[in-house]
Amino acid sequence: MFEMKRFGMMSMVIALFLLSVSWPALSQDDAKVRLAEWRKGIWLLSDGSYAVYTDNHYFVLFASGEGVSANVYFGASQIRFHTKGMVRKQVIRYRKLPGGEPSFYKKIVLQPDHTEAPLEFDATLFEPGKCNIKDGIIYDSITEITDNYILLTSCNGDREKIFSNGISIYLPAGGGEAYSFRVERF
Repeated sequence: MFEMKRFGMMSMVIALFLLSVSWPALSQDDAKVRLAEWRKGIWLLSDGSYAVYTDNHYFVLFASGEGVSANVYFGASQIRFHTKGMVRKQVIRYRKLPGGEPSFYKKIVLQPDHTEAPLEFDATLFEPGKCNIKDGIIYDSITEITDNYILLTSCNGDREKIFSNGISIYLPAGGGEAYSFRVERF
């Protein structure tokens, strides 16, 4: 019994100490590093499509239905992570909506020296709680960051909560949620 009381008292002292410790606030660099690390990998979305994030690129592969009711989307974008969020600029897009005609877009980003043109952007266009689009660049802003997740605000009021454990929840402005799971990390 005495040992039990001593253990309980020691646990309480440790807990009080941990509560009194002043933990440093997240730096802006931490936000950029966390967003990049938590985002990178191959993601399986709840609708069966895939999204792949690397250090500098984002790819989406989506297809549903068949024949004239097929809904197909393939895209490739340049991306950059920043302390205020993530920017992306599409360079290839193939889209075919059910019953519609396919559309295709491609922007050449190969430079004469055989390197990819870097994605240049204006960091002043990040606004917490908003998504901005300028010159074809989408600015998804960090709205909230914790030790466990980052909340990004995207276009049309949509948001995405990216967790450190490889789960992401897409939160459309109109309601609902769609889960994604990182199935491969690199």
